[in-house]
Amino acid sequence: MNERDMMLTAILKCRPVDLIAEPPALTRRQEAAFNRMQARRLSGEPLQYILRSCDFMGVELTVDPRVLIPRPETEILVEKALERAKTLAARKELRILDLGTGSGNIAIAMAKYLPNCSVTAVDIDPRALSLARRNAAANGVDSSISFCQEDMTVFLSRAAEEEKQYDIIVSNPPYIAAPQLPHLPIEVRFEPQAALDGGMDGLKFYRGIIARAHRLIRPGGYLLLEIGDGQVKDIERIFVSYEQYHQLNFTKDYAGTDRVVCAQVKGKLKNG
Repeated sequence: MNERDMMLTAILKCRPVDLIAEPPALTRRQEAAFNRMQARRLSGEPLQYILRSCDFMGVELTVDPRVLIPRPETEILVEKALERAKTLAARKELRILDLGTGSGNIAIAMAKYLPNCSVTAVDIDPRALSLARRNAAANGVDSSISFCQEDMTVFLSRAAEEEKQYDIIVSNPPYIAAPQLPHLPIEVRFEPQAALDGGMDGLKFYRGIIARAHRLIRPGGYLLLEIGDGQVKDIERIFVSYEQYHQLNFTKDYAGTDRVVCAQVKGKLKNG
C-alpha cells in the first residue's frame, strides 16, 4: 500500500481493500485533511507521525514527536532477545529490563510474546513514558510492564545497589555521534534529538550500560544492544574490557550491517 492510500484509509477509517472495491468520494472536510497530510509529508515529516501510528512486530503503536519511530532493524533486536529467552525457559518468571523504552515498542513486544515475563521499562523523558504507558494499555500488556522515569545509567547504578536482578537486559540506546546530527536526513530530524544523540563518538550509552549491566544480570543471562553502523570494533573493545561477559556475537540487519550485539553473563544457569 502506497503512502497516499495509507493517508486515505486513515481519513476514511476504512480497509485498504475498500479503496479498490469502491473508490472514495471525499467530503470537503476529508479533502482538506488529506491535503494537510500531503503538505506535512512534502515538508519531510515522517508518515508515521502524520498517521500517529506504527506497526512493530505485529503490535500497533501510537507514535508522535515525543518518541523515536520504531525501525524494522529493532525487530531483529527483539527477535534475538526472544531467542535467548527460550534458553532460559526453565526459569519460573523471566525478568526483563528495557533501557530507553521510548514508545514502549521493545517492552510491549517482549511482554506480548513472553507470557511468563515481567518487564521494567526505563526512560528519562516523562512525555515518552506517558505514550509508552498508553501503548502498553492499548495492547493489553500494561499489567506485565513497570515504567520508571530515570536516566538509564543512573537506574542501573541504583538497581545494582538495591541488588535487583534481571534475566535479560535489552536496549536500543542513542548511538548517533553528536557531530553527525545536523547532517541526518530531514525525516530523522523531526524525531527527538535526545533519542538519537550518543555523545561525541556515539558510544556514550554503550560505555555506561556495559559497565553496569553485568551487576544486574543473573548468571547465564544476557545483554542485547542495537548498535550503529561501523561500531562493531568499538563495542567489542568495550565488552572485552569486562571479564564478566562472554559468548559475544553480532547479528546483521537486512542490509548486511552488524546491528545487534549479544553477550552472556558468565555463570551457570539457575532456575527459579
